[in-house]
Amino acid sequence: MIRICLAAAAALLLAGCSNAPEDLTARYSLGGGAGTLTVKAAANGDARIDSGEQVLVTRGGAEYLVLRDSQGPFTARVGDFIAVMGEMMREGGMKPIGLGAQPEYALTKGGTETVAGISGDLWKAQPKGATSPDEVEAVISSDPAYANIGKALAMQTRMGAASMEQVQGGQGNLEKSVAEMLGKGTVLRFGDALKLEKIERTPLSAADLALPEPTLDKVALKTRMVAERERAKAARGAIPAPTPAPGQPQAK
Repeated sequence: MIRICLAAAAALLLAGCSNAPEDLTARYSLGGGAGTLTVKAAANGDARIDSGEQVLVTRGGAEYLVLRDSQGPFTARVGDFIAVMGEMMREGGMKPIGLGAQPEYALTKGGTETVAGISGDLWKAQPKGATSPDEVEAVISSDPAYANIGKALAMQTRMGAASMEQVQGGQGNLEKSVAEMLGKGTVLRFGDALKLEKIERTPLSAADLALPEPTLDKVALKTRMVAERERAKAARGAIPAPTPAPGQPQAK
């Protein structure tokens, strides 16, 4: 009887752990054959997003961007990178383009859609009281099993929104509505731009979430980015002007 009770208790314990977070790798395709996006989400909440040359990593709640210049790869906090970019834009004389007149947007949920075998809610961000080509739709899963993938993608969304704020001088109503929509869970499909292809349940190693050294603070990051900008300017200036074909006028 004791063995039976112990076996039953063990079965209940395993059943209770079956919904515990696990390491996941989500593979997305980008619209128009633009490539792929891979999210490696660890059970503890750490994650890495690879999208072409952009790599974002969250570790211990801190968000990092992996960068590369003529000296090689390095790491910086996302917030520091956004701040430095804004400073360099202003120092270069660039002013925000402004938001201009814009409608208010509303979120609506209509039906469900299955993507890569996972069911999600179909959400739309639409201008209030009007039909507009600015309408944006996404399929969002609220399944907690995929929550860490959603949190990782939210990191990328926040960085994109912060970058746009630097250019526009604020966050537009459409961007606000899209951010709210994407915050409702894990994106399975975002319009025609992003679509989940599969999710793999494979343990992640420390190497999967490793950050290249050095990790720069804000001051060191700006120093390196300014130096790289000046190096690029010098390289462009060193390129000789093309030689005109015979009979063509010389450049003055």
